[in-house]
Amino acid sequence: MENTSPSTRPLLEVDNLKTHFPVRRGILQRVVDQVRAVDGVSFKIQPGETLGLVGESGCGKTTVGRTILRLIPATSGAVRYDGENVFDMNASQMRDIRRKMQIIFQDPAGSLNPRMRVGRIVGEPLEVHGLASGDELRERVENLLERCGLWRQAADRYPHEFSGGQRQRIGIARALALEPRLIVCDEPTSALDVSIQSQILNLLADLQ
Repeated sequence: MENTSPSTRPLLEVDNLKTHFPVRRGILQRVVDQVRAVDGVSFKIQPGETLGLVGESGCGKTTVGRTILRLIPATSGAVRYDGENVFDMNASQMRDIRRKMQIIFQDPAGSLNPRMRVGRIVGEPLEVHGLASGDELRERVENLLERCGLWRQAADRYPHEFSGGQRQRIGIARALALEPRLIVCDEPTSALDVSIQSQILNLLADLQ
């Protein structure tokens, strides 16, 4: 068995990951085939490293990211965060892991609750994990918004009042709220205008 010290151990290790979706047909909805969305993917990410998955639309990039975070169940394989297999963790352990691994979704509009003010959207992870409340929560939310290139008063507005690029900045602020060690970016600029894409990429580079 390989003995890997904490200083050399990958932050994330994906080992022969497979995610298959059943194809069902007929009145009884029997499984007649499998869609192999992810079929044998392996890679490692060291702390501070950026890894990009490249492929045509529909090749499974999004499925890989969501399977890593257990938003989609894996068929087989392993995902190790800091040496621990995420797929073996119980609900309590996953709650702790989700503080350390966050995601920025592809569609900035669809990922934000239109009925919630921005301050609530960005601050909700802090509330759920019991990390801040009251005035402290408000201050941390406003600081996050400023860090992502928005103004503090944006906390009192709703998502529809912002442009696509601004909504993606809100999504980034939400992902940063828990100070994660790993962020999965699901094509965070693909839904944006070309003029805005470079701004978001520069923001992510600065934050890293």
